[in-house]
Amino acid sequence: MTLKRLKTGSNKSNREMIRTRRLWIYLCTVFLALTANAQQLESLREEIRQAEEDIRITDQLLSKTQKSQKNADQQLKLIQNKIRNRKNIISNLDKQSNLIGNDIGTKNTTIRSLEGNLDQLKKEYAAMVYDAYKNYKLNNFMLFLFSSRDFNDATLRIAYMQRYNRMRELKAAEIDSLSASINREVNELEQQKSELDKVRQSRNAELNSLGKDESQYRATSDKLKKEAAKLSSSIRANKEKIDRLQQQIRKIITEESRKTNSKTQTTEQREYTAKLTGAFGQNMGKLPYPVHGVIVDRFGIHPHSTIKGLTSNNTGVDIAADKGATVRAVFEGEVSQIFASPAGMNNGIIIRHGNYFTVYANLSSVSVKRGDKVALNQPIGQLAASEFEDNSTLHFEVWKWSGEGNPTNLNPEKWLHR
Repeated sequence: MTLKRLKTGSNKSNREMIRTRRLWIYLCTVFLALTANAQQLESLREEIRQAEEDIRITDQLLSKTQKSQKNADQQLKLIQNKIRNRKNIISNLDKQSNLIGNDIGTKNTTIRSLEGNLDQLKKEYAAMVYDAYKNYKLNNFMLFLFSSRDFNDATLRIAYMQRYNRMRELKAAEIDSLSASINREVNELEQQKSELDKVRQSRNAELNSLGKDESQYRATSDKLKKEAAKLSSSIRANKEKIDRLQQQIRKIITEESRKTNSKTQTTEQREYTAKLTGAFGQNMGKLPYPVHGVIVDRFGIHPHSTIKGLTSNNTGVDIAADKGATVRAVFEGEVSQIFASPAGMNNGIIIRHGNYFTVYANLSSVSVKRGDKVALNQPIGQLAASEFEDNSTLHFEVWKWSGEGNPTNLNPEKWLHR
């Protein structure tokens, strides 16, 4: 063995180190992509859990509304909510299936890359073993050592050979371990995909089974349409009450905003208002539901389910829940106003959170008073019974005042946690 061979081995070692470095960069990139997919999968699974919880509550409320003949419109809204959640679950599972499929493809590519590197190392090891055997037969190793210029040179040559061989062994073992590890992960992913396919089939079966609910929806809708002439006047009267309630809320919040603007505040009060405004604003999509229930009437303009030509503009959301359910503050703040709603809508509370306001209407009883400081999730009252026997709805709104002009009405669904 000569010094030239030593240099050749050194060059091979350098090339191997470059190849290994590139491999690790590639593996790190793959790992980051898979980690992002895993986080997205967990987020999707959490959405399914929330949708399933929504369906469970809806089923409970449906079982109660079915006891009454007066609540066909409420049943329609609940069944619509259930169908919407089922479809969201199916769509969600499709996304999960695609993500897992992408993961499997990525990991298979990684395995092929690792196997290519492993094959190359095996060829190098075979050549090294053969070379070592020849050197052993010809005593080249001893000649290599004896040809050293001095003792230090011989020591360096021995150390180099030991380090070179050890590096190859360690790299081979490392890549072997990575290949085995990724194989295990792919097997796990394939099992997950198989399980996910079963879940999708189960969810599709559940969606198909909603034919019964949809039949009930159509039957209830047809019934309401047949009785539309008799119900039209009461429905329109109820709509007028709701419109008056929303106008009343807008007026109260506008007045409260202007009063606040006209008041002289201390530095401490201004700092507290700014801090609370910022904290509330940072919690978009994180606020808890004010009552344990499901949204049955959404924000914005939409047509009535049965009365043709009749539309409503909901400035908040209506949340169906059990009558007498505890209503809680969705964030810390101060009770700005307690008011009596139009006939049939009971009591309402407005809580100020800096420059934000939340509104809770249709309460049978109120457990706070104006000026009270309230904490997150603090009980503030109980949900009133409605014309239906076993459940009612909470009307909930979110507003923001910019510090000048009129306050702005916001979509509560964007603020409540799903």
